Amino acid sequence: MPRHNDDVVLAIDAGTEGLRAAVVDASGTIRGLGRASLRTAYPAPGRAEQDPAEWEAALWAAARAAIESSGRRAGDIRGVCADGTTSTVVCLDGAGACLRPAILWSDVRAAEEAALIGAAGDPVLIRAGGGNPSAEWFPCKALWLKRREPETWKRASTIFCCADWLAWKLSGERTLNLNTATMRGFYDARNGGAPRGLYETAGIGGLVERLPERVVRPGEVIGGLSAEASALAGLPQGIPVVAGGGDAFVGVIGLNALEPGQVAMITGSSHVITAHVRAPTTVRGLFGSFPDALYPGSDLLEGGLASSGSVLRWFTEGFIGQKVTTAAEAAGVKPLAYLDQLAERIPPGSEGLIVQEHWQGSRCPWVDSASRGAIRGLTLLHRPEHLYRAIMESVAFGAALILERMEAAGVSIEGIRVCGGPSRSALWMHIHADVTGKPIALPREPESVLLGSAMLAALGAGLYPTLQEAAAAMSGTASTILPDAGRHALYKKLLKRYVATYEALGPVSRAEAAEALEGTP
Repeated sequence: MPRHNDDVVLAIDAGTEGLRAAVVDASGTIRGLGRASLRTAYPAPGRAEQDPAEWEAALWAAARAAIESSGRRAGDIRGVCADGTTSTVVCLDGAGACLRPAILWSDVRAAEEAALIGAAGDPVLIRAGGGNPSAEWFPCKALWLKRREPETWKRASTIFCCADWLAWKLSGERTLNLNTATMRGFYDARNGGAPRGLYETAGIGGLVERLPERVVRPGEVIGGLSAEASALAGLPQGIPVVAGGGDAFVGVIGLNALEPGQVAMITGSSHVITAHVRAPTTVRGLFGSFPDALYPGSDLLEGGLASSGSVLRWFTEGFIGQKVTTAAEAAGVKPLAYLDQLAERIPPGSEGLIVQEHWQGSRCPWVDSASRGAIRGLTLLHRPEHLYRAIMESVAFGAALILERMEAAGVSIEGIRVCGGPSRSALWMHIHADVTGKPIALPREPESVLLGSAMLAALGAGLYPTLQEAAAAMSGTASTILPDAGRHALYKKLLKRYVATYEALGPVSRAEAAEALEGTP
């Protein structure tokens, strides 16, 4: 099929805060955008859930808004692809009804189950950082369902993740996408597929039978858009529905970070940092490497922070009062931009403040779901802008530790390609550059996750012959932020304080988490 900028696809991204859809042309330009908000319920500490009924309403509303705002006809859409949050677990009965709210990726209720799976001692667990898998991961939540909600488990015909649910709503086909199955379920396409031995030993017997039988690679055509989806989304029936994957990893595609040594950092409510490696690699405290996670022959190494943008949002929404809002209005900027201006005047180190951003536990490099957030060093000197900056610095410290472990494993890191909401803060990106000592490359199209889904849709629709060609043609760099050598040297010293904070508080947090689990259903 000849390609030109009149060829457009529909990309869908289901994130934590909302669902977005975009009409994207073959050059990677977003022509139309639609958004719909999503609500998260927090029924108990460490728990987070969303209602798939809200996902569905948001899906059709965002798709229609994107098409309408694009100025293109629905008949111009060549294909559609959706990504979603990983390890967001959905349970369906045989008729397709959801049996309970979806357990969100950030939910860490399955800490005990993570320990049980870790105790199984299966060799595949090496890809979980060398210890127990994170309580966020899909098998841990599946085991929690089997142990704590046996009736749900019994009635469940299908258990899969958010991206697979979206693909099912679009195509009517229940499939398992290889990306999230590999990254969060220990699936290995090179060695027998699902890890039946681990599941049986860990007590999740029956999970494989509840997974969709058909496994699809990112960019593979699942089927045609169903008649029901056609009517609800306002799209032609039968256009290709293309397999996506986890939102962060689809963002890696959108950043065109597909070759060994290229590092991508996807920011948002959490941080995901990935690097392609030339051969299978394991690093204690990091995840992977994951075989064929994005394309055949790829090996992807991953590190991540469970809470990053979500901590800054928690602070600004809960603790920034009318005084800041009024001052921001007087300055003609939004409150976050105003806080950026205030925080920029504060020296590196936030005048003695150290924040541990583990509001939802530590994903990497400590893989400690029991760890909790902390603020250390408060004095009467400190103002809200100090804490605002210290939160930014804490996230950058966590990223620096992940990059250190990647480099120790032989990954050569010349720079980091970054996208996501936090990347829109110039201050935060400068802090990342100064803390890590690495250049930060910002993409031409900030919506890189949506762009990654668009690249996969373009691949499945035949607009490009390979994923690499689609990524190269549809992406580009807008600017690069270079680190300051002096500030980097100072931050290296402050990084030791950040590590010392975790080492001092970790045992206390784990003991308190164990107490909290007692009596929790």
